[in-house]
Order: sequence, then C-alpha cells, then structure tokens
Amino acid sequence: MTTIAKTTRLPEQLLKGIKYRTQREGTDESTALRQLLTLGIQEYAIKLYKAGLISLREAAHICNTTTRDMLDLLLDHGVKGNIQYATQKQSLEIIRNL
Repeated sequence: MTTIAKTTRLPEQLLKGIKYRTQREGTDESTALRQLLTLGIQEYAIKLYKAGLISLREAAHICNTTTRDMLDLLLDHGVKGNIQYATQKQSLEIIRNL
C-alpha cells in the first residue's frame, strides 16, 4: 500500500479521541488516525449504501475491499440490502418480458 503524507488541522476534541485510542490500543498517533479514518469511511459508505445512493460495488470501492467483505461489513451493521420491493418487481417484469 502506497502512503501519501497529508497535513491537516484537527480540532482539539478529535485529538482527544485519537490520544484515547493510542493509549487504549497501544499504537502511535498515525496508526490510530488511520484506523479511525478507516472506520469513518466505512460508516460513510454504509450510510450511502443503506440510503440507496451507491451500489454494493461502489461501497466496496470506497472502503477498498471486496464486495464479499463489504457484504459482511454491511451485515455486521444490520444492513441487509438497499433494493426496494418496487425495484425488484420491476426487474422481474422486465425479465418476464424477455
């Protein structure tokens, strides 16, 4: 994995959370920050997928994981799918007409 240095200003409140994680997990600040960013990105992708704004493939891409692992992550968060009944019904009608 290639890493790229980024500089950003963080509010003191966020730094408290990062320091807490470093102490609790026994990691350095950079590792804790990367872990927390990963969790935030996953939550963001799950939220978008649950709302039907992105596909499973897009969610996996955002999280840099496989679609299978993304399904597991979604299930861990109680998300079973974002396909609505009307969409399923419409898809079945299209298939029947073929």
